[in-house]
This record gives sequence, C-alpha cells and structure tokens, in this order.
Amino acid sequence: MKIGKLKLILLLSLTVLSKFVLADSPLTSTPFYEKYSDVSIVAQAVSIGAMNRDIANYLHNSGNPIDVKAAVINALGWNKNGRSDAEQYMSIIYNSAVITPELLEANIQENFVLGYLYAMDNYHDVKSAEAYLKQAKKDMSNSYTVNIIYNLVRAQRVMDESFCKAWNYTNKVFMNDKLNMDMRADARKVIYDYMVLYKSDCK
Repeated sequence: MKIGKLKLILLLSLTVLSKFVLADSPLTSTPFYEKYSDVSIVAQAVSIGAMNRDIANYLHNSGNPIDVKAAVINALGWNKNGRSDAEQYMSIIYNSAVITPELLEANIQENFVLGYLYAMDNYHDVKSAEAYLKQAKKDMSNSYTVNIIYNLVRAQRVMDESFCKAWNYTNKVFMNDKLNMDMRADARKVIYDYMVLYKSDCK
C-alpha cells in the first residue's frame, strides 16, 4: 500500500513537472529563427547575439521582409535577467530613447520591430510590447508573421493564468487561412509544435 501511494505521488509530481517544463514560455520556447539560418542577417544575429548597426539598419528598412525581421529578433534571443536590444536599436536608429508617433507613422513596420524587441527584452512583462504589436496588427492585419507574434505575446501574458487561453490566442492564427502566409512553413511549425502543448489544458 505504501509503495502504491509512493508511485502515485511520484507519478503526479512528474506530471506537474513535465507540464511546467513543456510550458516554459511562448516567447522563449519557439526558436523559429533556426528555419532562417540560411539568411545572412539571421546568421549574424545568432553569431553576435546582440544588437549592432547592421542588424538595426536591417530591422529599420521597410523594404526587408517582415518574417526575416521576426527571425532576426527571435535569433537575438532572451535572457531571464532581461536584455536591452530595443534600447540599443533606438539609440542606433534615432539617437534617442523616445520615439514619436510621427516616426512610427512614417514606418509602419516600426511598431512590429519595437514591440517584438521589447517582448524579447523582458518576457516577464510584455504590456508595453503588446501595445506596439496591437498597432502593428492594425497596420498589417493580413500578415501571418505580425498576427502570430502579436498572439504569442498575448499568450505569454496569460500563460500563468490559463494555458488554454494561451493556446486559443495562437490557435486563432493557425486556423486563419485568409492571412498572407509570409512566414516559412517550417518556421510556423516550430511555433505550432510548441503551442499545441497548451491545448491539453482546454476542457
């Protein structure tokens, strides 16, 4: 009987532990940049691991593909103690820590870039990042890349409250076949394969 109880306790402990391991974080457990390793600017972000002038200029150029920009930011990565890539980006591009609405209107992709940078810089608090990305979604409503990153950030915000809610945010994007699929299929799969782990929490 004691052995049976011990096995049950061990099984329950492993189940809880595995759930927390699997559901680490939508932003930190979706390294889709790996599917863009053939792109030189992504490879540079992986190699250097920090914002520099080349990377900042690439992100700022509105002529560059939005999915590659996302992969670059994803490749720069995250740190549990926080990063400062958004701050460095602002310093390089604007020589300022403040960006005006006029500058954001002049480059509609800038909301996306800043939002995703801020999210990866501090994935523990994505409130300001989400505000930028919400505007990016309005400006580029048909972009799969913009929609999935916005909803990954939303999933990040609610994951401690509800894994099911986190899954539902991203699943709406997975199920939307009207979006412009401007992200590589294998990169989309990286995100899906992680987020689907949250689905089991839905009743």
